[in-house]
Amino acid sequence: MMSRSFELVGLDGSNPLGFLAALGTVVSLAEARKGQPKLGWRLRHHWVPILEVSGVKDEDELCRSVANFLRGAAVDPDAEERRAATQREMEKAKKAVKDKKEEIRKRGLRGAKKSEAVERELLPLERKFDEKRRVWLEALREAVPCPELALGKRIDCRAEEYRDHASTLADQARLSSRGALDMLAAFGSDACRQQKSDAIEPTPFCFISGSGHQFFLETARQLMGQADSNAVRRVLFLEPWDYEDEGLSMRWDPVEDRRYALMDRDPTASDNTPRTMWMANLLAYRALALFTCAPNGGRLVTAGWDFNGTAFTWPLWEHAVGVDTIRSLVQSRELIEERPDAGQLRARGVLAAYRALRISVGGGVQKKLNFTLARKVA
Repeated sequence: MMSRSFELVGLDGSNPLGFLAALGTVVSLAEARKGQPKLGWRLRHHWVPILEVSGVKDEDELCRSVANFLRGAAVDPDAEERRAATQREMEKAKKAVKDKKEEIRKRGLRGAKKSEAVERELLPLERKFDEKRRVWLEALREAVPCPELALGKRIDCRAEEYRDHASTLADQARLSSRGALDMLAAFGSDACRQQKSDAIEPTPFCFISGSGHQFFLETARQLMGQADSNAVRRVLFLEPWDYEDEGLSMRWDPVEDRRYALMDRDPTASDNTPRTMWMANLLAYRALALFTCAPNGGRLVTAGWDFNGTAFTWPLWEHAVGVDTIRSLVQSRELIEERPDAGQLRARGVLAAYRALRISVGGGVQKKLNFTLARKVA
């Protein structure tokens, strides 16, 4: 079957969100069994991804195929209602634990009296929360459009829950159908835990973990509910983006770095709310399947990131290649060097490499993570 070539002019390879969205498009088509999609890059007035795919006759069919995959499986309304109900019960139990801890702290108890209060008053509430969470996770498994979302609202779940879910997905995976397992491997590793916690260390791509009541996996699930072909078309072929979507962002677009010093007016004003492109974020989320995490000397390392998880570097290559080759390119060790060797990268067909820094703005519940504008490093 003949391949058709598409210039995805809406995507800019020098923008981390644009780059990830391009990769997510290839991953989506490959998972949807649309031929053997391939991707390369051309420098126009920006870096444009060139998509080659068979079995897709025009832009309409391309956008429809991508949207159908992004939407995931249909969720039974009864299952969604049970998920919502059990989540409310779980969050109520969680608040009860938090309130009791604060109450015990305010009493100023010490020694045996404090231990007695914790055992008699707090531990029963914690056991109740654990049970409510277990019931919620069971309900969640039946109400998610994609299996990896059953981890919960956030990536950094408990290590035991991560292992159980990974084991289930591994049993279900096949060489030709392993998307959910690849996503789980991109979220983190149960071999790397957060300090003073049994929660796994999440990928440095995790920019939202509760600030503004937004959570990584919950946001992905909500974005899937917004997937349609028109929204995909706006991302892939609209130049420049119109930024008409509000909220539901993974925060991978440098334009979302909304510090006072970078804006001409108050970024918190009601008439200055941040806007994004929903399907760019969802496509970029799908690209994570190519950025595997692994333990290295007790710390989590992620493809494309330096060992401190502060700098993300990605390649732009000339010839159109498939998913497996792309996975190899983004995992190139040369990329994470302080000064990547342009000669070695050129030998692999890489025309340029860009780097963006992961920065933290604000503190406490107002803390935001962002990418800086990218700079060319090779």
